[in-house]
Amino acid sequence: MSGIVLSASVRQNLLSLQSTADLLATTQSRLSTGKSVNSALDNPTNFFTAQSLDNRASDINNLLDSIANGVQVLQAANTGLTSLQKLIDSAKSIANQALQTTVGYSTKSNVSTTIAGATAADLRGTTSFASATASSNVLYSGAAGGITAATGTSTLGASIGVFAGTGATTGAGGTTTLEGTITLIATNGTSASGLAGNAQPADGDTLTVNGKTITFRAGVAPAATGVPAGSGVSGHLVTDGSGNTTVYLGSTGTPATLATVDDLFTAIDLASGVKTVAISSGAATIATSVGQTASTVVGGAVTLRSSTGADLTVTGKADLLKALTLTNSVGGGNA
Repeated sequence: MSGIVLSASVRQNLLSLQSTADLLATTQSRLSTGKSVNSALDNPTNFFTAQSLDNRASDINNLLDSIANGVQVLQAANTGLTSLQKLIDSAKSIANQALQTTVGYSTKSNVSTTIAGATAADLRGTTSFASATASSNVLYSGAAGGITAATGTSTLGASIGVFAGTGATTGAGGTTTLEGTITLIATNGTSASGLAGNAQPADGDTLTVNGKTITFRAGVAPAATGVPAGSGVSGHLVTDGSGNTTVYLGSTGTPATLATVDDLFTAIDLASGVKTVAISSGAATIATSVGQTASTVVGGAVTLRSSTGADLTVTGKADLLKALTLTNSVGGGNA
């Protein structure tokens, strides 16, 4: 087969096409890399200069990374120092509070003695003691020492306190001697069957005995099924078992329903602890405490008693307490 013979113009056109293709390849390479010089063949001077600059930029980036790591370390150290400063401030505050606090103890007394034969190794010394019965009158007079021996019947507390009044009268101008059976309110105004009119308690009146409350209510006491939970009824009284009592005054038209002075004294004794109560199913069983004596009124002589070793404080309407000869004050205010 004979070779292809190209004319001069065709060869020129082919060379132009090849040159154009080379230029297209170079342009595409520059576009894809973003560089005008991609090899030493393009421009040796610019290529090696660019490569040197790239290496320097890479080194600078590495330095920037190292600097960033150093900054993080410094920030962590600063956080630690700040926390330590807060701990120091807290310790300083606690120390200042401790310095300002009053010393927790003070010297009360100093006692010194000489023990015969005592040594640093044995403080017992050489003195011997025989067993003996201790004797003292401290329980009786309060003085130290003495020769009266305490016995098993000696009390550590005080005796029962007694407050006695005389000449209590009631109703009808105050001519009738007060007795425990006298009613708190009269069946007929201020008759001799009850306290004098100004002394009669009214619905809502109260007495306070050693911090306990005695409340007077009109009408008759409820049945055992009608009292609040935990309370109990006994006659004209409803008590909560803790010394607080409600006294139901009753109805003036029905004498059998009227509360008496004895009922009032029972309520006072419950508040002072002279009497105790047992509550079961709404019913109250009241009894005098062991070793105690109940308050009474006999022939106009009113006697209130405290529990053993305790005070007795009674606060209430002055006219009522005066009728019981417990005060000389008069009026509707408290005494």
